[in-house]
Amino acid sequence: MTVPPPTEVEADEAGTGHRDPRDAETRRGLDRVPAALDGRFDLTQVLSSVQRPSQAVVLRVKDREARHASADVPLVLKWYHHRFGPDPGVRRILAEGPGAPGGPGGPVAGLLESGTADGHPYDLTLSYGETDLARYRADRPGPLPPALVRAVVEQLHAALVAVHARDIVHRDVTPDNIMVRIQNEDRPELVLIDFGAAVHEPQHDRPRRRDWVGKPLYLAPEAAPHRQAVTPAVDWWSLGMVVAELAGGSHPIDFRGDEEVLTEVATHDPELPLVTDPRLLMLCQGLLTRAPEHRWGGEQVAAWLREESPPVAPRTYGAAPRDLPPRRTLLPFPFMGREITGAEELARLLDVNRLATARLLSRRSRRDELVEWLGQFIDSPGRGSEENERLVALRTELAEPPDARTVTRLINWLGPRLEVSHHGIPLDTLGIRQLAEAVADGDSEARAVLADLLRHELLPLLAERPGGAGLDEVHRRWQEHRAAWRPLTDEILSRGGPRDRGSARARLRRTDTVDALLLRLAHEPGRVTAELTRGAGTVRAGLAAPVDWYTRLAADPDDTLRLLAARLLAGVATDEGRARHTELAEAEAARLLAADRDATLVWLRRLERPAMLGWALLGATLATVPWGFVIGLADVLGRASQQAVVLAWAQALPAAAAVFALELSAAAFIGPPQYHPRRSLAGRLIATSERPARFARSRGLRTLLPSAALLAGVVALGIYAVTVAPWVWPIGTVVALAVWTVHRAVSWRRELSRLRTRRTADRTGRPRGIVPAGPAPLYRTHRPPPRGGDR
Repeated sequence: MTVPPPTEVEADEAGTGHRDPRDAETRRGLDRVPAALDGRFDLTQVLSSVQRPSQAVVLRVKDREARHASADVPLVLKWYHHRFGPDPGVRRILAEGPGAPGGPGGPVAGLLESGTADGHPYDLTLSYGETDLARYRADRPGPLPPALVRAVVEQLHAALVAVHARDIVHRDVTPDNIMVRIQNEDRPELVLIDFGAAVHEPQHDRPRRRDWVGKPLYLAPEAAPHRQAVTPAVDWWSLGMVVAELAGGSHPIDFRGDEEVLTEVATHDPELPLVTDPRLLMLCQGLLTRAPEHRWGGEQVAAWLREESPPVAPRTYGAAPRDLPPRRTLLPFPFMGREITGAEELARLLDVNRLATARLLSRRSRRDELVEWLGQFIDSPGRGSEENERLVALRTELAEPPDARTVTRLINWLGPRLEVSHHGIPLDTLGIRQLAEAVADGDSEARAVLADLLRHELLPLLAERPGGAGLDEVHRRWQEHRAAWRPLTDEILSRGGPRDRGSARARLRRTDTVDALLLRLAHEPGRVTAELTRGAGTVRAGLAAPVDWYTRLAADPDDTLRLLAARLLAGVATDEGRARHTELAEAEAARLLAADRDATLVWLRRLERPAMLGWALLGATLATVPWGFVIGLADVLGRASQQAVVLAWAQALPAAAAVFALELSAAAFIGPPQYHPRRSLAGRLIATSERPARFARSRGLRTLLPSAALLAGVVALGIYAVTVAPWVWPIGTVVALAVWTVHRAVSWRRELSRLRTRRTADRTGRPRGIVPAGPAPLYRTHRPPPRGGDR
């Protein structure tokens, strides 16, 4: 038996199908507007796929005649089979106008028009958009916030109170019959739709019994038999299931087969471990009480909305109602301390209990028992020939310990309606996200699941399960991402990549964490790409200094693998940015220091320029004064020829001018403070005069002899200049000074070039690993006298 759509009614009590000839399909054109209405309505969308007469044709149309709204406003046309039309009393009440439950703007869908087309009834209502509560919840995986659930309860409570006040029982309150008209973040506006299965019940002395209708997952226990007990209490039970699903993140009943669901609801109160909010748990327990007389209704829910706490009936266990349809008797299979007779129940246990399943299938005797038990399902009702062939093949394969693929195919066969999962871990959108997080946290169970999915290629097999559509394509993309990962990491670690290659290589190694991230990327490429893009932008904004390779890595928002690598290398980029920031700070400090030093030198040059010129004049004077004494002495003594003396006096004045010009030009070219004393004539004469004095004062024989020889040479030069050629002294002084000035200029130009190179490096930042040499000393430091001298 398949899950019927909201408006389907199963009329045959024996559950054998529609055998009444009157139930044959007589509507023509189930995917278009009925012929009688074709001249008035334009079809825009087919909203339902009709498989049997009990289902209504649901179409979105526009009314060219604009009888109820503008011609551009979309409407919904529902066309029923004449044997399964809506309750006339319900149609009359919903069409009564503003005072009716479906009045304009209320939480209940109103009825604009009803009638008959081609011999079958139809209804015309407003269209309330594309999103129902089931799709709204699917777009927000996990439990919804309690405040949001409370807003849903408040609106559905108002809707049910309104219809019950007019003696209407909806009978099909499910998420896909609740439209989200406006998707506000904190309070979506809801509308209860689809009253095709509703009944008008004016008799209050006893519950009416109607043909079976509804979805088992939302049916109350008293509505489970084929002849249902119809009271308002069945709608409040359905509301409880909807609230439990929203508050817990998944439906509280694990089974999906109709038989298993009906048995579970009829014999056990629903378990609610996922509903953690105390107030919502109280509401669910009050609404999901199996005894209708103790179940919460409109008054109790209203009190709950006022923050009161109505009493909740104790939990109950026990027999199902007597009117449950007969079920096939199967021999039990012992597993996990239970006697299992349902295929879906065994499938769920095999899937959740990995270790117990491994022990079961590893023992030959237990596999034989399982094979024998499975034989009961061959040619069972509801199973086609293809499924029988798959079962025969599985029983053959169980002769040997099965691998993960065989176990997965076995679970698929036993529980084709089980939500997609492996070892109890869901593999829907939210489940894969949580799987990736668990693998990153080092969870061993999650890693085992990931290894099975990868090694045994299980995703294409799991695609057969509900919620698994597209997993085969996810597996293909996953393999493509894994194959492209190694070349990408080699490219990233090549020249121009991270400085810390070892740390980067460790983070990019294809571990379980990386495989899980690649799986999530293959499953949700759009969402993951957006997350990675935002994350890369945040990391780049938080870097202490730009990191070129990370900027290149996160530059292309369409290259998801590079974005994923950027996420893994965020820590490496952060550390490198911090180190780079330190280097830049040091370079900036050096630049500022160099700038300060340059400013200081400029100031010193200005300050010391007069002193420098004084030292230059002093040096020139000290060099030229001895000429007059030597020439005059030669003239007085008369030893030198008169011609030599005249020549000497004639050369003295231009030679003196040349000495002053050379020294002043050298001082101007070199400048303070580098000119004196190391490169000035005065400093050189002072330093030279110190040496004979040190030699003369020395008491050692090794210094006394050189002193005596130097003194004898000076005396001999003076005697020669006085007695023979007094003109030698000025000429020799000019020549010697000119040679030394050229030498000073060349050496200073070289040193200046070296200093400029250093200062440029300090201003612009020096290369990594190179420590610049300090500047040349501004002044010559004092040197201690040589050993053996006077102390």
